[in-house]
Amino acid sequence: MYSILKHTHLTLILIAVVLFVARFYWMKTGHVNDQKVIFKKIALHTNLTIFVLGLALLGYLQINPFASANYWALEKMLGLVAFMVMMHTALNKKKIKSIQYLGFVGSFGWLVYLGQLAMTKQAILLAG
Repeated sequence: MYSILKHTHLTLILIAVVLFVARFYWMKTGHVNDQKVIFKKIALHTNLTIFVLGLALLGYLQINPFASANYWALEKMLGLVAFMVMMHTALNKKKIKSIQYLGFVGSFGWLVYLGQLAMTKQAILLAG
């Protein structure tokens, strides 16, 4: 069960990142797929499924994110919210171009941070 949850979680993360890059590229080039609502719905459901699978993994492994030894899990959840905010900023057409690019680069910064948290399981921001 753990293997299925983990590999599904990682596969959906890959799909979400590829879809995010594609949507950003389509927005910047004025591609016809940028106007299609289906890609927005797929991205939303993919992100929500990633979050639910992450919670399922925490439950299966019996990890309490509010225990001091597991603050990395709480940080990871908060980092996912920050990643989604940056992703929304990057894909918001009403924002200035420079802010969109900053959101695009910033979202990958949060993605790297989330990967680092997943690998090391060491809280950085909530440590203390």
